[in-house]
Amino acid sequence: MIETYSFDGSKVVHTTATPENLPDAAIWIDLQAPTAQEIAAIEARCAIALPTREEMSEIEVSSRLYSEDGADVMTASVVHGVQNGAPAFAPVTFILARGKLITIRYSEPKSFRIFVAKLCRDPAALPPHYNPAEAGEIERAAGKAPTSEQLLVGLLETVIDRVADLLELISADLDRIGEDIFSSSAKKKPTGTADFKKLLQRIGAAGDLTSRVRESLATLDRLLPFLQLVLDRKKGNGMKDGKARVKVMARDIHSLNDFVSFLSNKTTFLLDTTVGMISIEQNAIIKIFSVAAVAFLPPTLVASVYGMNFQHMPELGWEYGYPYAICLMVFSAVLPMLYFRYKNWL
Repeated sequence: MIETYSFDGSKVVHTTATPENLPDAAIWIDLQAPTAQEIAAIEARCAIALPTREEMSEIEVSSRLYSEDGADVMTASVVHGVQNGAPAFAPVTFILARGKLITIRYSEPKSFRIFVAKLCRDPAALPPHYNPAEAGEIERAAGKAPTSEQLLVGLLETVIDRVADLLELISADLDRIGEDIFSSSAKKKPTGTADFKKLLQRIGAAGDLTSRVRESLATLDRLLPFLQLVLDRKKGNGMKDGKARVKVMARDIHSLNDFVSFLSNKTTFLLDTTVGMISIEQNAIIKIFSVAAVAFLPPTLVASVYGMNFQHMPELGWEYGYPYAICLMVFSAVLPMLYFRYKNWL
């Protein structure tokens, strides 16, 4: 599917295009799971070679960040699917070519929807933190279309903001998990196996999402220096504040990486705590069986002695032999239990 965004003098207009009907005035072409026909149409229109899905997934820097035929190609991994309960990350390619921004993606990150909503609502406010008066871009304030570089920087800022939101969600979820773990330990009733299983699943999901966010940040961290070189080379495109904004994004990524490390340590702590509590509950169960075995050992011994059928046994013909044996077994069972209670073993 081809989504295009054009500037009509006052606002950004969104249209769904076809390979045969591509608007010439489009400043942003968003390819969502494009077909071979759609890719061929864009390549012919912009005179560039678009990376394939396999090339987008390659991890070496030379395959993700390069300039070719007048186009600057940048690929980063973006997290998606959090709202559906199936978080994952997929590569997204950003291309600056012929005054247009071209994005290729086979996923639906929420950051794209957020950016499109801002762009169509008020293009003069995009990219974020852009001030036309401070940057000397008076023409843009009067109705000049945003450039492809401005759109790319704004889109990347939205992606990074979304990553920060995800980390806040992970942090809040870990806080709730911690409360559930320690509140369950304060209960007199032992925590059930099903409860521990749910806790481990929640911790595992938080840890998995944290690792995906870490990898996404790593790809963005590698992309920003290349973007800085591109912006330095393309001066005069309404990006006089681009260098400062890229530095701000780099600082944001650095701080987010520190926060990711904190969340990873917290996840490990909660996992160790949960596993430790599982061991405590298991030990308590084994302790009950051990105490019961020891408590029933003396009565078993008494019953074994009086269960022997020898001819000469003093109590064999005794009228009160049976009640005597029963009382002796009860006494031998109660006495160890009282001793265990005295030692606080039970």
